[in-house]
Amino acid sequence: MHIRKFTFTFVLAVFIFVTLSVYAQETENLAIVANGLRKPEASILPSLSIVNLDEPNLRQAVENEIIPLGFVIPTDLEVQGNLLYVLLQEPDPNFDPRGGSIEIINLLTRSNVGSIPIDSDTTPKQIALIPPSKAYVTGLYSNVIHVVDLNQKSVVKRIPCGPMPDGITILNGKAYVANSAYFKEPGTWNVSYEDTSNVTIIDIETDTVIKTIPMPINTNGITSDGVSTVVAVSAGIGAWNPQGPVPGTIVFIDAVTDEIEKTIELDGRAGGPTIDSMKRLFISSGGLLVYDLVSEAWTHDADNPFTDLGGVGAIDQSDNLYITNADWTGGRQDKLHVAAPDGTLLNTYGVGPGASLVTVAQVQAIGVATANVNHDGVVNILDLVLVASNFGQTGRNLQGDVNRDGIIDVFDLVRIAKYFGQDIN
Repeated sequence: MHIRKFTFTFVLAVFIFVTLSVYAQETENLAIVANGLRKPEASILPSLSIVNLDEPNLRQAVENEIIPLGFVIPTDLEVQGNLLYVLLQEPDPNFDPRGGSIEIINLLTRSNVGSIPIDSDTTPKQIALIPPSKAYVTGLYSNVIHVVDLNQKSVVKRIPCGPMPDGITILNGKAYVANSAYFKEPGTWNVSYEDTSNVTIIDIETDTVIKTIPMPINTNGITSDGVSTVVAVSAGIGAWNPQGPVPGTIVFIDAVTDEIEKTIELDGRAGGPTIDSMKRLFISSGGLLVYDLVSEAWTHDADNPFTDLGGVGAIDQSDNLYITNADWTGGRQDKLHVAAPDGTLLNTYGVGPGASLVTVAQVQAIGVATANVNHDGVVNILDLVLVASNFGQTGRNLQGDVNRDGIIDVFDLVRIAKYFGQDIN
């Protein structure tokens, strides 16, 4: 009797320990990379790779090219909750006006759960999410901002904007849009730049333009510090263009008064920008430059750049930098670098061909959707059977590896048990 009681108590204790261990990790820290190379003759098309940043094994951490995107051009990535919004353009040999779409990816199930078409002949460039269910998409050739209802999955309004709207950022109830004001001769690669570049400011509650601020030539990048400052970046003009070379410029805008605070001219062309939680501004210009918004001073200028790092694609909650390095030859030497704010390289992951965009996400790893192993819409005995039939197997992308830790074990059973009988809808 005592042996039975001890055995039951021991088993119960183990079960509670296992359950608590599983639920202690309620979130999954991910980096999502858009692979943009289109080389159908080599069976290479754009896709998404997902990196589990909590996995210490750098090879096992990568679910490479797990979500196909088709013969398209990925241009932006944004995350809200467990959903990833991927902005795509239709391809054109001369990059003439074309349409596109927003693809909605469930990061828990690694599946496409919806598509929102964007107008033809508009060339969608960037997307900004406005919680809970609205988004703005810049239409490069249509000179409008497409207002998207994410619940209806449709464009519901178009806001006239400045010439060639490109980058967009949201701060304090307003959208700031960088209008690059260039002209491309149809059917050719000939590009000229107008001296009418500006930033359009839109009230996101009423979807109306409230102000326009003149900018240096070819202003196409924009971001904010999340508090009171918007930073717009003029990319400048390359020496290959008859109008060039023209160096890039950084423009600081007070988001309270919507007036220009200061302007900094760079030595060369510029890309970016991104800002971390310590208000450090990262700019790509002959290497990675760093400007401190608090002290209003360079910590790494053109004479002291991070030469081994390119443009920062994303910054996580620890202010680590995520930088893609694409191999456009199809040689599959594409990398995702993770660096500390001081430029120290932390990790390098092998990702998909043409790795060109990256974002980071913290998603709810434990949920009813992940427990529905056979995707029939309900967590039931069939899901338990699938896990049990593969119990003990190790590897990647196994059916039944609910928590994606590379082994089918009791942790997967516990997760299914929690949601047993629940409908995923």
